[in-house]
Amino acid sequence: GEEVLFFRAHGFEPLVVPGVSSALAAPIFAGIPVTQRGVAESVVVCTGVGRQGKEVKLPGYERSRTVLILMGVARIAQVVGAMICNDSGSGEGLQSGEGRREGHPYPRNTPIAIIERGSMPDQRVVASTLGDICEALDSAGEQRPPGMMVVGWAVLALQGTGDTSVLEEGEERDEEGIRKWLGGGRWVMREGIDQGWAEA
Repeated sequence: GEEVLFFRAHGFEPLVVPGVSSALAAPIFAGIPVTQRGVAESVVVCTGVGRQGKEVKLPGYERSRTVLILMGVARIAQVVGAMICNDSGSGEGLQSGEGRREGHPYPRNTPIAIIERGSMPDQRVVASTLGDICEALDSAGEQRPPGMMVVGWAVLALQGTGDTSVLEEGEERDEEGIRKWLGGGRWVMREGIDQGWAEA
């Protein structure tokens, strides 16, 4: 929308060619479905930063939903703080996000993937839990804009042999699934794109 208005303000009527939004294309290109039976029944796309840097309200936690956050990676500590904070504060190393979320707080072990430069040869995916993603992103080095966040259990759905029964299993199996996904570490990082795409 902003781009169309910019062109119009400068005397041009743009021709918008419809296509697949990067909000949906980048996650699946990185091996993350935004919806998946047994894991994520709905998806919400939102921005992490409002006009002129204004803070925005983020959706609250629903186990069966994937949240796609565009333009928020540079403010990861504020975004994560808003997602996991409760009445007693936001947690160590995170910036308070009280009042920035509508609904329930997210568990700290909720999976999140940061996709930077989706579909480009230098694509990078940093995946962890909400509780560890800030440290994970810091360890990855300099950020590679543009980036987006994918939050929810769909992040694990296609990893390894796949995990498509999250909704059936319930929360008691979450920690086990996360340990398996992260291979005993606190985060995983994938650099570049699959070889098949690189040769296309």
